[in-house]
Amino acid sequence: MSRNPFTGIVILALIVASVLYLWKPWNTTEPALRLGLDLQGGLRVTLVSDTPNPASEDLATARNIVENRVNQFGVSEAVVSTAGNDKVVVELPGLTTDDQQRALDLIGQQAVLEFRIVKSASNALPTEALTLDDLEPVAFTGEIVSTASAQFQQVPGAPTGPVVVFEIRPGDAQAFGNFTGGNVSRRMAIVLDGRIITAPTLQSRISDSGQITGIGTLDEASDIAVVLRTGSLPISLKVDEVRSIGPTLGQDSITKGTTAAIVGGALVILAVLIYYGPLFGGVLAFGVILAMLFIFGVLAGLGAALTLPGLAGLVLTIGSAVDGNVISFERIREELRGGRGLKAAMKRGFEHSLSAIIDANVTTVLAALALYQYTTGPVRGFAITLAIGIVASVFVNVIVVPYVLGLLAGNGNRTYMWRGFTVRGIKFVENARFFVSVTALLAIASLIYVGVVGLKMSTDFTGGSSVQLEVPVTESTADIRAAIDDLGFPGVTGEGAAIVEDAEVTAGGTRQVSVRIGLGNESQTSTDDFAERLATAVGGTKLASDFVGPSVGADLRRGALMSVFMSLLLVLLYLAWRFWPNWMVALAVVVATAHDVAITLGIQALFGIEFSIPVLAALLFVVGYSLNDSIIIADRIRENVRTVRDRPYRELVNLAVNQTLTRTVATAGTTLLPVIALLIFGGSTLNGFSVTLLVGIAVGTFSSIFLLSPMLVWAREWQQAQAGSGKKPSATRSANA
Repeated sequence: MSRNPFTGIVILALIVASVLYLWKPWNTTEPALRLGLDLQGGLRVTLVSDTPNPASEDLATARNIVENRVNQFGVSEAVVSTAGNDKVVVELPGLTTDDQQRALDLIGQQAVLEFRIVKSASNALPTEALTLDDLEPVAFTGEIVSTASAQFQQVPGAPTGPVVVFEIRPGDAQAFGNFTGGNVSRRMAIVLDGRIITAPTLQSRISDSGQITGIGTLDEASDIAVVLRTGSLPISLKVDEVRSIGPTLGQDSITKGTTAAIVGGALVILAVLIYYGPLFGGVLAFGVILAMLFIFGVLAGLGAALTLPGLAGLVLTIGSAVDGNVISFERIREELRGGRGLKAAMKRGFEHSLSAIIDANVTTVLAALALYQYTTGPVRGFAITLAIGIVASVFVNVIVVPYVLGLLAGNGNRTYMWRGFTVRGIKFVENARFFVSVTALLAIASLIYVGVVGLKMSTDFTGGSSVQLEVPVTESTADIRAAIDDLGFPGVTGEGAAIVEDAEVTAGGTRQVSVRIGLGNESQTSTDDFAERLATAVGGTKLASDFVGPSVGADLRRGALMSVFMSLLLVLLYLAWRFWPNWMVALAVVVATAHDVAITLGIQALFGIEFSIPVLAALLFVVGYSLNDSIIIADRIRENVRTVRDRPYRELVNLAVNQTLTRTVATAGTTLLPVIALLIFGGSTLNGFSVTLLVGIAVGTFSSIFLLSPMLVWAREWQQAQAGSGKKPSATRSANA
């Protein structure tokens, strides 16, 4: 703990930088924070190559062409990127529902333009009756077009309507002129991606420019001009994932997420003010607010988007920011109860809590990195926000709070803090067999239940379509099912083909419902058509729709498994290094965490909670939280082993659990408060996310107290027995826990 003026300068500089990045006086037109598609509405499309393992150059070219199309379409802040070795991902924020469909038609179009003469035998057929078999081989492609534009033709004597005017490249003008000149009085078909747009009769030689007629609307003409200007894709791309969020649902998510964050933060601040008093509680509250400012500043500085799961991650970061201070403050309380003055107690408390804070937060960051690496879309926003939040929280816990407390407390001996409860003498290890037996059976039963019944997987993982509607409350679930049957869509009608579920009751005499369709005959086009027609049939409004193809669904399943596996593996390696040579500590911590995940999954399966990408993010947070709790206890055991050398290991473990019990309970409480706020105010979109956190935090708190400590003792006794000692292990035999 230091009152070094340089520390104050650094803190002030970071505050100013965060405010400036959010304010952006150098660019007043740019928003303070870039919002993700799920908050502002928009379209996210994943295009997959029809050709297995396309050349990287072709994929990069396809990405550039799609990006040019998007830019010419007029979408601001669009993001186009490649994913893996065969995918192009497009994110288009802020689009209306009509523009979303136009953009979807535009970006995936291969745009192969062909000029072909109509066979003489088919010359009398109208354009709409012509097929590709009625045409002669391709004479020229769109590569001869240098530029194109959409116009509305109103020339006397010519058909009125939208047209695309194109110009021929100078190097191809003579060859195209010879071709058209040699076929005067014959019909020339203009074909785009296998669709015959028009087939006019050539009246004269065309060498420098021409036009495409027979187009329905000016928007369609504009889109054709865009793809002609940007060129055809070198590889064929098909749509394999579409996530469409309407602006109404996005604004609703912002309102509910912000409300949850404000209520959760207010509850946490109130709790710490009551529990730690005005000085320590006030500084802790200031630290939480400062951590939020730093998070927003970093997000703004990086240009990262704040997504709905990211907003939920922000709510959780409030709990994480409090946790580090709780660890330190509980150590300060111990020092005060031991008779030290305030200044000495703060110095020793912050020093002794540093190792536990670092270890606990590093493991959460590792889980966030695994989640970022193996997932896509908005959940990456959760991983980014969580990782930034952890770093900001550690900085506040380790640097800001000690510095501010040092300034405010001065050199006096007034404690300013209620000394709290003292927990002593509870023999957790001796009484653990019953709890371990019950909780182990629960974990095993959960795994069996999940294996037999299975999780209720969302379309994120199974593939298929999902439509969210807002309908009048007078429309029952049976009415909606009847309307679905009346529509007669392939693969949608019939028992169990479409699943209708209530999502949320809203104000104004409406409710939200979700309709899920398994992967079958539907495509994105039929999904959009189905959603619009169903909304009309029941007098409702389409809020959002998702389509996930088999390729993306399989990738998401692999990513989910890998993110959980890699997070546990990385944590195991990190803890094995930190607690070496007693690697059994790392193994026990990971086993306790796996136990928490198993029971959480079992509860999800039992109550039919849909396992979606946001729920996966919640599960990874549970992993981080459980690790955090367990590491705090393991770290205190290690400290006791080093400092108390005349007591058996079993007693030192009991002592450590007793010493950290108030911190464990306080952390659980302050973390659950924002989660409960999220559950109440976050809306149906985050219900599964919130319930998963609620269950996981409760189970993680239990396992850190009643499961980890006996496992460590039994592991030490087993190691001792293996060595042939036949004695109870003593604390003097190892410098590590």
